[in-house]
Amino acid sequence: IELSTHLLEVISSEIIGGGDVGHVAPLSENESYARGILRLVELGSGGGGMMTTTTNENGETKDDGNKTIVRWEPLAVGLRLIVDYLQARTGELPPPPPRTDGCGNGDDEDEGTGLGTGGGGVYAEGPRIPKIDPVAPLGIVENINGGAGATTTNNNTNESNGKKPPAGSTPPTANSPVFELMKALPSIVDAHVEHAEPRVRSLVAQVVGVYALYATSLLNWLDSCSISEEVGTNDCSNDEENNQLKQLKQSIYSAQTGRRAIHAAILLSLTSHLQMKEPSRTDNPSAASDGALDDTTGWRALETNLHALASYIDGCVGRSSSNARADDVVVGDDSGHNAGNGSYVDEEIHLFQSPELGDGGGDDQFGWLLSGLEHCCVIHVNRHVRAASAAVLGVLVKACMRSSSRGGGDSHRDLLVDETSLFRSVLKNSLRSTLEDNWSQVRMAGSVLCRRFVRALLRIHRLDGKLNSEEGIDEDDESDDEDEELTLFESAIAPDLVPMLLPRMCLNRFYLAQGVKLYSQDTWKLVFGNNGTQQQHSDSPDELYSSEETKGGGGMGAVARCAAPLCRYYSKMCDADNHAVREAACQGVAELAQKVGTHPLFAEYLSPFVTMLLQALLMCFHDESWPVRDEACLACGTFCLAYPEECLSELPTLFERWTEQLTDQIWSVREDAAVALGDAVAAYGPSMLDKVLTVLRKSLPAARDQPPMTRAEYKRLQNDVGAHTGNQVYSCGSLAPKLKKGPAPGAGRIGCMSCFVDRPKAPWEATDGCIYLLRELCVRFANRDESDREDVVMGDAVLLPLMTELADVCRLSHYPQSDDLRTTLWRQLPPISEALGKRRLKSLYLDLFIDSLAKNLDDQYGCASQLSIHAAGQCSEEIADLIGVGIFRGRLEATGQGGVAFDRLMEDRRREKNMAAMSGGKFVGREMFHSPFGPPTASQLI
Repeated sequence: IELSTHLLEVISSEIIGGGDVGHVAPLSENESYARGILRLVELGSGGGGMMTTTTNENGETKDDGNKTIVRWEPLAVGLRLIVDYLQARTGELPPPPPRTDGCGNGDDEDEGTGLGTGGGGVYAEGPRIPKIDPVAPLGIVENINGGAGATTTNNNTNESNGKKPPAGSTPPTANSPVFELMKALPSIVDAHVEHAEPRVRSLVAQVVGVYALYATSLLNWLDSCSISEEVGTNDCSNDEENNQLKQLKQSIYSAQTGRRAIHAAILLSLTSHLQMKEPSRTDNPSAASDGALDDTTGWRALETNLHALASYIDGCVGRSSSNARADDVVVGDDSGHNAGNGSYVDEEIHLFQSPELGDGGGDDQFGWLLSGLEHCCVIHVNRHVRAASAAVLGVLVKACMRSSSRGGGDSHRDLLVDETSLFRSVLKNSLRSTLEDNWSQVRMAGSVLCRRFVRALLRIHRLDGKLNSEEGIDEDDESDDEDEELTLFESAIAPDLVPMLLPRMCLNRFYLAQGVKLYSQDTWKLVFGNNGTQQQHSDSPDELYSSEETKGGGGMGAVARCAAPLCRYYSKMCDADNHAVREAACQGVAELAQKVGTHPLFAEYLSPFVTMLLQALLMCFHDESWPVRDEACLACGTFCLAYPEECLSELPTLFERWTEQLTDQIWSVREDAAVALGDAVAAYGPSMLDKVLTVLRKSLPAARDQPPMTRAEYKRLQNDVGAHTGNQVYSCGSLAPKLKKGPAPGAGRIGCMSCFVDRPKAPWEATDGCIYLLRELCVRFANRDESDREDVVMGDAVLLPLMTELADVCRLSHYPQSDDLRTTLWRQLPPISEALGKRRLKSLYLDLFIDSLAKNLDDQYGCASQLSIHAAGQCSEEIADLIGVGIFRGRLEATGQGGVAFDRLMEDRRREKNMAAMSGGKFVGREMFHSPFGPPTASQLI
């Protein structure tokens, strides 16, 4: 408490009154503040514990002796203050000069695994989000003196000659307290990198990031100022100033020594954790874990060690200083003072080399880090460790792109493109595993790594092409012709990477987890363009699109040329253990049929694999996860439309599956089965229509066979525990990754529950499915001028008896689910009416349903549910808009009921319009829904 009070006094004393009201002096040069932070760390480390006391019945407090309690909270507060303090000091320095080789500095992508403090784009706490705010190196610096959210913008830039510091920058002095703080940090990090409290370890990772960032930024400042040149040319009269500059250089290089010591401590801890015994993931991952080290909890300090390493790598934005030492710095000497914008890769290049490429010293010096990261990404049982290792690989890619050798000529980008590179091999294997991991958390981290790697390769390809054009190197005509047939993605990515990356990138656009789905869709747009709207390649490295207007057909062309590995991967994922993956695979197969299968240029690429994909979809028809069955239904119908001849051999099996799904217990499965049957009629014409009408005439009156039941009996059945035992067939919709395979009928697939007893299908559900099927037939074939096929038309001679039967069966009310059946009817009747047209509707079909609609709308006896009443009101409004409000009102009056309810409904609509007009808004009418996880479509915007 005394320390906190003292720190508050220090902060208050920095408030300068007088002329500049509200001006806050920086705390950077206040020794009390810096030492107070170190004292907090000391308190939390056991350097000054608190005596324990007890209170007797009289309220008197007594000491318990010499026993002390060390709390970690002061340590955490101290570490948090260190992060803010070093961030603010970094903001006082000018940003590093921009790269001149066209590759940028790598700091333009801090999305995904982002921390926002310290380590830049490194995840350490909180949920993974697609994007984060810019951090100190980019000029946005948190003001530790301001309130919450207070920021200052550093717009300083180097002058054209790059030798003088920009105006307004306030670099530290040789005696600045920041160097005292940095001198103590290596021992603090070494002591707490394996702290028992995970929140402390996460803060240590942040401290590591800001330390590396500030230390290397000081090197950038030295380079921009060219202090050594200035010192060497000064006169002897300025000996005192020369000594100060020499001391400042020594302090900066001492900070580099501390930075390397921190790196060594992290690597030492990481090595010991990688050598720990690890359970196997092959047999039973959960049961194979030792103690509490299972696949859902943290793995000792390995995860936070990886976060600390990623923060360190991301913070190394300066030049290489591996040979610089404080004791060998000589005034006027250029030792360790080369120009350039080096990074972690420059200093630790031996970690990227294969053992056989090393120059001696044993195999342990070379490649062990990359091998360990690959092990953590691919094999490790803990999902947090797998995600953290993917984040480390991501910042390594970023470091390769912004690194250059000490001479500034050769780069380390060949680590990403050279097929013999160990780093490239590790990236390939890690992406293959993380992009299809069962845990969405790991799949998200893999998606971030994939985007960074692909965009890096695209930049390198663009840079190579620019250099070739500047040097006058022309490629032969054959290669030019070949490049014209490929997208930029295919040209930049090596042939061994495209078949591995493209299928996984495609499937993740449909993954159930919204974060992975939206991020993967955004990555696809960045690589291939947004719906082919990019007209030409931009010279900007941030706009490396290859759309359909340029060459290669954009994303669709790349998918078509990669059809073989893509179809094999989709077929494999249709048999995955994770129901979310199976659902995404079915959606991906449907997209292939809908877009590639109907394209005049690319349809032939997919035709050899139609049988393979159909077999995979047929297997998914037996899945107990209803979303998988739902997507399989739609995909098969889409394939029949795109490839009718290739699907003809499987048509009997498909028709049987569709009719089964038409009576499924899930309403959306029934609806999509009806859509698939409509696609089949559009693909195969009158012969298929006859089969569908036979099924329709047979199943439409099925609700008559529904056993009678009162509402009281139905309620008792719903609350009967014994009646529900063994009857669960619904997928719980969770993202649990380990769904086992079992000996279920058909394909042997089970859902989230290990159930083998299905609830019997109710007869009324068959009638409900027929309503959707009637809607499909009417919408697609009722109007001769707008029919999907000229030889298929639903005339009144066929349609009127079916509609009459539907109206009669929906009047039944001897079972409680009849209200649900009428709800479906009222929701599907408006599109049917619109397809029939005003004349046919008024003359033949409206009177069939008007009495039931009026009764449901009025509900004088309170028997109808609110869902059916609302659906009846929506149906009445839409039909009234179609044929006229007065005509519809007259038909309702003819039934003797419903008129008052309809007037009340229309009055509510008029009131809504008037209120919207008074408030300056716009009345949308009927409700329009969109996903809360993504932006609304253009038609949903007000």
